[in-house]
Amino acid sequence: MLLLKSTLAAFLFPLLAFSPAQETRTKNPVEIKGIVVSAETGKPIPGIYLFVTEGEEEALTDAKGEFRIRTWRPLPLVLTSQNTDYHTVRLKINQASGTIAVKLRRK
Repeated sequence: MLLLKSTLAAFLFPLLAFSPAQETRTKNPVEIKGIVVSAETGKPIPGIYLFVTEGEEEALTDAKGEFRIRTWRPLPLVLTSQNTDYHTVRLKINQASGTIAVKLRRK
């Protein structure tokens, strides 16, 4: 029985230690911040849902159209914005410095 446990542990440890989930994280979290505005008027849009594609991180824009998302996913990543009144936009984020502007068009 001890031999079976040792063999099983020796087999499972490398699988868990080197699983793909371990490779998709950075050492420090990345903060993505930005503002969502109307492509037509340039005014901020509150209540827009944003999320990291292939991730669990999400945010809603505040009354000023601003958002912040912290993620452990490595860059580049894709940020998706959705709202029933606006077309969906997907942005490739290559770096997390500065404030990004997301411009949405009405449907």
